[in-house]
Amino acid sequence: MSNKISTRILKTDNINWRELQFIQQDDFKEIGQWAKQRLKHSLIYNDFVQPFYVWQAPDKTIYCLDGKHRVVMLEELIATGDYNVPDELPAIFIDCKNKQDAALLVLVFSSTYAKVTQQGLYEFISINDIDFTEIKETIDLPGLSLETMKDWFLPEPAENDLIGLAKHNPITLKITFQSKEQIATAEKLIKEILEEHCPGAYYSMSGGEL
Repeated sequence: MSNKISTRILKTDNINWRELQFIQQDDFKEIGQWAKQRLKHSLIYNDFVQPFYVWQAPDKTIYCLDGKHRVVMLEELIATGDYNVPDELPAIFIDCKNKQDAALLVLVFSSTYAKVTQQGLYEFISINDIDFTEIKETIDLPGLSLETMKDWFLPEPAENDLIGLAKHNPITLKITFQSKEQIATAEKLIKEILEEHCPGAYYSMSGGEL
């Protein structure tokens, strides 16, 4: 007989989010100023689109398993006097045996099992016709620097301009190696890549750089 995966979701209901209690201590997660601003911008731009995950203890106390920083940012937005937030917001209630069981889920909800790649993000944005300038201040993807990607979404130059740019200001990539063995290995691979995928491109080698 195969093992069974059951659901622990009890219900979805609106809660007074200001009364939420938290299992984790204040320094459990670190959030920098840039991340805070992105989270605030996301709440402003996208509204509240992700419910809290909560556990209701036997004494009726509701503990937040996922969403602490959203609570903090909502409070800060309200404090500016420029934003109104409903007194109640949706939450998904999870079945937990006890507080220790709930604490384990805090770690689960804090885990990142897969990450978005730069190429994957670029293709996703292009396929779905998303305006990068509108989202770059509202998302924060682990391991990705959105600032380094902003030039990827500049308007494409005309063909004649592109040809002129390549002739007078060729685009170069410099790679610095730590040993002759690394250079020998990389040179063979780069040569194969250029011959197969980049006609007209060339490489040069000087000292420990390719």
